[in-house]
Amino acid sequence: MRGLLHRIASEDPNKGTGVLESIIANLQAILNTHEGDGHTCPEMGVDFLDVLARWPSSESDVLRAVAATIERFEPRLRNVRVRTLNPTAIVSCVSMEIVAELAGHEKIRFLTELSRGGGVRVR
Repeated sequence: MRGLLHRIASEDPNKGTGVLESIIANLQAILNTHEGDGHTCPEMGVDFLDVLARWPSSESDVLRAVAATIERFEPRLRNVRVRTLNPTAIVSCVSMEIVAELAGHEKIRFLTELSRGGGVRVR
C-alpha cells in the first residue's frame, strides 16, 4: 500500500494502478471496521453481523450501508452503486459488485465478498 507522502510526490496521484490498490485497501479497511471501533472516527464502520442474521430481508439495508459508507469515507469515489451478485435465501458469502466513478469520471468496478462472519474482501 502506498502512503500519503508517496502519492503527494507523484506527478498525478489519480493515475495508475497505485490509486486503485490504495482505494481497494481503504475500502477493505473501512468495510471491515465495525461501527464504533474507529478510534479517530467512531462513526466509521458497519456492523454486518446483525444484518446478515436477517438475510435476505436485510439485503437492501446491506446495499445501502455499503454505498453510504463508501460515499462518506472514500472521497475519491462518487456515484457509488452496489448490487448483489448472488441473491439467495441461504447465505454463506454475499457477493456484491461496487460500481463508482473515480474523480476523473472514470468508471471502476470492484467485486466484494461479505462472509457470514462479517468479514469483507474487496478485489
